[in-house]
Amino acid sequence: MLLRNPRAAAFTMGAITLILTAALVLLALTQYDALDFARIGRQFCCGEPAATRGYDGQFALYIAAVGSNATPFLDGATLRYQRIIYPVTARALALGNPGYAPYTLILLNVIAHSLNAALLAYLIAKISRPRFAWAALAYSVWFGALIAVRLDLNEPLCITFGLAALIAYQDRRNRVTAVMLILSTLTKEIGLVFAAAIALHAISGGDWRRGLYVLSAPVIAFLAWWGVLYITFGTLPIRYPAAQNLLPIPFNGLFAEETPLEFAFLVLWLAIPTLILFIAAAWQAIKRQITFGTALMLAGAAWVMFMPDVSWVDPAAAYRVALPLVVCGLIYLAEQNPRRILWAAGLWGTSFLFLLMLPDTWF
Repeated sequence: MLLRNPRAAAFTMGAITLILTAALVLLALTQYDALDFARIGRQFCCGEPAATRGYDGQFALYIAAVGSNATPFLDGATLRYQRIIYPVTARALALGNPGYAPYTLILLNVIAHSLNAALLAYLIAKISRPRFAWAALAYSVWFGALIAVRLDLNEPLCITFGLAALIAYQDRRNRVTAVMLILSTLTKEIGLVFAAAIALHAISGGDWRRGLYVLSAPVIAFLAWWGVLYITFGTLPIRYPAAQNLLPIPFNGLFAEETPLEFAFLVLWLAIPTLILFIAAAWQAIKRQITFGTALMLAGAAWVMFMPDVSWVDPAAAYRVALPLVVCGLIYLAEQNPRRILWAAGLWGTSFLFLLMLPDTWF
């Protein structure tokens, strides 16, 4: 009865994920301060070049806390302000109070992560059968998704808007689709993966006008925001490592891992599923047609195969930047082979155990 229809499935998976995520966050807060979620490095907060660097969540915190005055504390103003929606939303929830910002960042990501499980369950149930919506829990416990919550990162909210765009697109609500894609892209550029998938599906079905509309909206908004950043700071995000050393070699950065164990897990959870699902989707596209799930899978798998090297070097970054693989993979399997979706969910779900073993995370 819990999964009797798509809405019930969404509510159930969202509620389970909210309980799990809130419990983990509260557990962490009994051991660590809310500021620890942002992993502040003294190199940026205190101007000590030889000190600790911290992690990316600290830049969202600085923007959420002091807004446009955060520039001195950022490793690259145009790169960090490019991903503006998450920190500015947290700042709005904090009513501009810097002391509340660490908590609103956490709250926002807990809600976004839970919504993502609900929206994904809704799509799976709608495309296949409600009983397969349990597979959405693989996203709920995916290492990359939970580490993004734990470290105050942009990905959870980016995926929320991306999934909302997919649902709006299926309901033929083009304006809502465009707005959601704009918000997703301005949260993090991963949103363009969803835009490309939607455009591919629409154009392959002969609806060029719709496809170009939903693709051009986030691209134009993204470039317009770049223009604002350039006028303000005199530089563009392309000067930073994430936009450089991009080579047309699949999984090029995978071989930069420092330990055999890191390499083995990345191959198991990312490389192998990406290859299998990409080949299956490509064969489907060539022999039959580019369905909704196929378009998503092609875009999601291509994104992972050609991720920037800098994302592979840091395993935690690889898993969270590869979130479209899990989202698109589950939707694709729900559409094409629902019985196989449980195999993929089981594989990706095991990454939760890896997260629990990390020191200084929850315990």
